[in-house]
Amino acid sequence: MKHLGKLLLALIAISSWWFAFVQETPVDDSATKPSHKIDYFLKDFDLLSMTMAGQPKQRLRAEYMQHFIDDDSTEMTAPKMTMFAPDKPDLNIYSETGYISSDGQLVLLNGAVKVKREALKNIAAMEIDTHNLRVQLANDFAETDEFVKIKSGNNIIKGNGLRAHFREPINIKILDNARGHHEIN
Repeated sequence: MKHLGKLLLALIAISSWWFAFVQETPVDDSATKPSHKIDYFLKDFDLLSMTMAGQPKQRLRAEYMQHFIDDDSTEMTAPKMTMFAPDKPDLNIYSETGYISSDGQLVLLNGAVKVKREALKNIAAMEIDTHNLRVQLANDFAETDEFVKIKSGNNIIKGNGLRAHFREPINIKILDNARGHHEIN
């Protein structure tokens, strides 16, 4: 009888613990994870990066920039990126909107994108029209899978997809369905 009382008491204790465990309210994950909220914003955003020698390397400007706390990403309105090269015209890239990754190394230029470089002595001005350009800042590399039109002087090349290194010497590759019109003087 003595053991039966202890057994009954242990059974009540175990069933009470189990009942409390089953009835426990689930933890609300939304309370522990920050939502996609802006922690700061800037109007007339302007960021200039320099080379180790102290020369301007890249400049990124936007009409409006907002930073998100949860993933440390940044979104921009009307961004303009400029890549500087000594003794060469600046390369300017414009788009409708933009995104900067949390590590600051990837810039997505969304919507219509225009790339422009002014003429240089024996080299004609260059314009590239495309959409949704991905730019890797560390190595001045840009790519897109969208339709591309490149105009330099009276020469025009069109195709699908682009891989480009914008540091001298500039190297541009059209990936698919390339066709062009070239004028020889």
